[in-house]
Parts: sequence; structure tokens; C-alpha cells
Amino acid sequence: MNEQIANLFDEYSDVPSSLIGHEVLRNQLLPDLLGKEKDTILYFMGKSLARKYPCHTIDEVGTFFGAMSWGVLSLEKEKKKEYKFTLSGDLTQKRLKYKTPYNFRLEAGFIAEQVTLLQGVSAECAYECLHKKKSVTFTVMTT
Repeated sequence: MNEQIANLFDEYSDVPSSLIGHEVLRNQLLPDLLGKEKDTILYFMGKSLARKYPCHTIDEVGTFFGAMSWGVLSLEKEKKKEYKFTLSGDLTQKRLKYKTPYNFRLEAGFIAEQVTLLQGVSAECAYECLHKKKSVTFTVMTT
């Protein structure tokens, strides 16, 4: 086996084999295709996906995340103009360990648009990878 393939299998060794193809496409090929605008494009792809599959409740957003194998999404705090979500789970933990940092902008865009649709106000979302807590925090701000 050549070195590149060995490195690929090494990086995704803890990922179920049924998801490796998805992970390679999402984490390596898609960023190459999108180039330097990948963050912006992924964010707006997430917003577009949310408009195609609108959720009726915040809990339904978490259900959608699970169905898409994005991880376990939980609403941690809700204030008048701010929401804090935590993304966790086995696959999230693995994604945080990848050599090529995993980009959660698609998920952030999806959450922002779902909050926009649910609340009827403009919303934007940022995220922070918490490696020690093995989770990702999404902060949504509304107008």
C-alpha cells in the first residue's frame, strides 16, 4: 500500500467504514473544490439546506443533525437574542482529532438559518472547537 493511502486509512481509522467516503469528500475534496472561499460557501450551503428542510422546533434541528451524522446537537442556553448549542458525540470527537482540521461552517449556516426560520428574525452563527471538552459550541446571534 502506498504512503498516501496508508495515511488516509490512519487518519480515519476510528471512523466507521460506511462514513469514510463521506468524510474524505467533506473534509478534503470539497475544500479543494471551493478554494479560498470555502468557509463562506459552506456556510451558505448550510443556510440553503435549512431552507430546503425547515424544522418546526429546535429539537427537530437536533434530530436532523443526528440523521445527517453530524453529531448530537443540544441547546444549552437560550436568551432573548442569543442561542448556544453544543455538538458532541463519537463522530464529533473523531472529527476534532483529524490532521486536516474539520470545518463546521456548513453546520453553523444550517443552525443560523433554522433559527431565522423559527424566530422570524435574522440570525448568524459562529462556532468554536473545544478540543478538551471534545465538543463544538455554536453561538447564534439574532437581530
